[in-house]
Amino acid sequence: MKTGQTSPVSNTEEAFQHCKATCMGIDKCPYSGNIPYQLTLEGLKKIGIEGKYAGMIFTYKCPLFEEYALLQKRKQRVSRVLGPLATHTFENFDSSRNTKAFQMAKKYIESKAWKQGGWLILYGSYGTGKTHLLSAIIHEAIMLGASAKFANLANITTLDFESAKSAIADLTSYDLVGIDDFGVEIGQNWLSPHIFRLFDDLNESSKGIVMTTNMPLGGLQELLGNRIADRIAERAIAIELTGESMRKNLRSKFTSWFKE
Repeated sequence: MKTGQTSPVSNTEEAFQHCKATCMGIDKCPYSGNIPYQLTLEGLKKIGIEGKYAGMIFTYKCPLFEEYALLQKRKQRVSRVLGPLATHTFENFDSSRNTKAFQMAKKYIESKAWKQGGWLILYGSYGTGKTHLLSAIIHEAIMLGASAKFANLANITTLDFESAKSAIADLTSYDLVGIDDFGVEIGQNWLSPHIFRLFDDLNESSKGIVMTTNMPLGGLQELLGNRIADRIAERAIAIELTGESMRKNLRSKFTSWFKE
C-alpha cells in the first residue's frame, strides 16, 4: 500500500502536513481522505505500541477532505431540494432591481434568522424575482448546515387529500421552510385548516419561514385571518418586490434564435 509520505513520521500531524504539501487537489485524493502513514520507533512508543509494529500502516482522516466531502454532500442536497431552481443564487440575482429585498434576503442568511424563528415575506407581482430570492435563501441555508425545505403549496394541492396532508405535516420537521407562491392554494378549503396548523406549529416550535406571494400584504393578512396575521406581525419582516417582470427578459433570451 502506498503511504502518504516517503518515510516514517513521529505523529499524525507530520503525516498530514506532508500529504498536504504534496496534495494534487482534494477532489483528486487517491486515499479518499484517509492518509496512510508509518510511524517511527519513537512515534510508536509515544502511543504505547511496541517496536514490533514498525512498518505497520496507519490511517489519518484528513480534515480538509472531510470539509470538502461535507460541502459536496450539502451541494447534492441543494440539488435534491431545489431541482432546477438550484441555479438561482444570490450571485446571479440582479441586485440593481429590488435592492432592499436582496439585502434583506442576504441579511436573513448572514444572521441565520431561522434559528431565532424569524419569518420573511417577499410579496409583489409576477416575475419580480421572489422565487429567485427564496431559492437563494434555501440554497445558502443548506450550505450552512440548516435543515431546509422548499415547498410550493399550489403543487401540494394537486395531490390526493392524505398525501397533501402528509406533505404539509412533514414541513414542520425542518429548521427552515420556504413556501413559494402562497395564496393560490388557500382556495382549496379542504386543505386550509392544515395550512393554518402548519403556521401554528412552526410558530410554536420557533422555526423559520420564508414565503413568497403575489398577493398584497393586506390581502394576505385578511386571507389568513386574525390569528395567523398576528403571528406574521410578531415574527415577520415583509418586503415588496416591484418592477417589470424579469420573464420578459427571459423571453428575449429564449426566442433570440427567431430574430437571427
